[in-house]
Amino acid sequence: MTELSPVKRLEHRYRVQAEARSKGIPCYFATLLLCYFATLLLCYPLARSHIPSGGEICAGWRIDSRQGWCYTEPYQKQRTALQEKTMNFRISLGLMLVLLISLTACGFGETPTPTPVVIEAVDQPDVVSAEAFVVPVREADLAFESGGRVVSLPVQEGDTVTEGQVLAELDNARQKATLKQAQASLAQAEANLSELEAGPTPEQIAQAEASLAQAEARLAELIAGPTPEQIAQAEAAVEVARANLAKVLAGSRDEDIRAASAELLKAEAQLREAQADYDANVYGDPDRLGPFGLALEQATLNYEAAKANYDKLVNGATDEDIAIARAQLFEAQTALEAVKAGATPEQIAQAQAEVRRLEAALAELNAGARPEQIAQAQAAVQNAQAGVELAEVELSRTQLTAPFDGVVGLLMIDEGELAPAGTPVMTIGDTSRWQVETDDLTEIDVVRVKPGAAVSISIDALPDEAFKGKVVRVTPKSVTKAGDVTYTVLIDITEGDTSLLRWGMTAFVDIEVGPEL
Repeated sequence: MTELSPVKRLEHRYRVQAEARSKGIPCYFATLLLCYFATLLLCYPLARSHIPSGGEICAGWRIDSRQGWCYTEPYQKQRTALQEKTMNFRISLGLMLVLLISLTACGFGETPTPTPVVIEAVDQPDVVSAEAFVVPVREADLAFESGGRVVSLPVQEGDTVTEGQVLAELDNARQKATLKQAQASLAQAEANLSELEAGPTPEQIAQAEASLAQAEARLAELIAGPTPEQIAQAEAAVEVARANLAKVLAGSRDEDIRAASAELLKAEAQLREAQADYDANVYGDPDRLGPFGLALEQATLNYEAAKANYDKLVNGATDEDIAIARAQLFEAQTALEAVKAGATPEQIAQAQAEVRRLEAALAELNAGARPEQIAQAQAAVQNAQAGVELAEVELSRTQLTAPFDGVVGLLMIDEGELAPAGTPVMTIGDTSRWQVETDDLTEIDVVRVKPGAAVSISIDALPDEAFKGKVVRVTPKSVTKAGDVTYTVLIDITEGDTSLLRWGMTAFVDIEVGPEL
C-alpha cells in the first residue's frame, strides 16, 4: 500500500464528511417529525381534561386569584382532581420536551469521526495540462524568391507531392533565354579548350606551311624585280583598255545593231512558241506544269536580254559607260608603270614581315598550346560555367518546388495572379507521421517539463480514442500571447490509432512532471 499524497487525503476527508452529512440529515428530520406527532398524541387529551366546560362555569363558581382556577365550596373534591390532572400534564409535557431536545441535539451534534479506511492508491505523478493541436512532423510555408505572375499551378489542396516537384511557376521566358545563351557560351569555351589540349591537326599544319611558302615566293618576286613576261602582260592589259575606250567613244556600228536586232527577233519567236506550248498543255492540268513552265521562263529571260542589248546599241554609250572605260585604261597604265619600276623598299619590308609572322605561327602550331594558353582556356570554361549556374539560379527563383515529400495543406494564390517575393503562397506538410504541439505553457509550468516526459493526449473530435506520447522538444525562447509569456512544446504520438487524425485538430494534453523527470 502506498501512502496518499496530501491532496488525495484532503479529497478523501471531504468525501467522507459529505457522505456522513447526506446520511444524517434524513435521519434528523425523521426523528423530529416522530417527536412532533408523539407529543401531539400524548398532550392533546391531557390539555382537554383540565379545562371546565361551559355548564360548569355557569353553576356558581368563584374566582380565586391565588390559584388561578374557578371553583366553589361544594365542588372541593372536583378541584382536587383537577389539580392532580394538571400536575400529570406538566410532568408529561416536561418529559416530551426533554426527549425532543435530546433528539435535536443528537441530530446537530458534531459529525462522528469516520472510521479510517485503508485504500490502495496508485502513484499518480503531477501533470501540467494544456490545449494543443495536431500537426505534421514537418511543415513549410513556401514563397517565391522573386516576384512575378503565376503562369502554372499544377497542384491543388490535398494533393500528394514529392521532393523536388514543381508546385508553381512564374513567367520566366527571359530567364530561359538567358540560360540558353549561357549554355552556348559554355559550349564554345569547352570546344576551344578541347582544341588546345588536342593540339594541331595535320590539315592545320599543311595550311600554315602553304601560307608561308606563298609569302616567301611573293618576297622573292619583289626582290628579283619584274620579268619580261610580267611587263608584256601589263602592256597587253593597257592596249585592251585603250581599245575598249575607243569603242565606247565611237558608238555602235551598223552591223552590230543589225546583229542585235536579229537576236531580238529570234528570242521573240522562241518566247511565242514556249507560250503556245504552255497554254496548250498546262491549262486545266496543274500536274504538267513542270517542263512547260521552265521552258517558258527560259524563253522570257532570253528575250529580255536580247532586247536590253539591242536598246543599248541603238541608244549608244552613256556618260557612265565612258567614265568606266577611261578608269579601266588608267588602272592598266598605272599597273604597267608599277611593274616596270619594280618593288619599293616598303613593299619588300612588308613582305618580309609577313613571312616572319607566318613562320612564327607555323612554329607555334607545331609546338602545341602553351600552359598559359590552356590555363586561359580553362578559366574561360569556368567563367562560362558560372554564367550557366547563375542563369539556372535565376530560373529556379521563378519556380516553387517541394522541399520534401508531403501533402499540400493550403493554397493562398491562383493562376494568373501576381505573387510578391517572399510572401507565402502555399503550405505543405509531411503527414506520414503526426505530432501534437502546444504553445499554451506558461513560464511557471514550462520549467517542470522535460524532453522525454510521458504525455496523455485526448482529441476533441475523437473522444473514444486514447493516445499516449512523449515530449521531444521544448522551445528555448518564449513568445507573448494575449499578455502571457508562453512556450511551445512538441510531442511525439507513441500510442493510438493516428489514421483518424487530421491536420489542426484540437487536443488536450496532460504532461507528467513528476520528480523522476
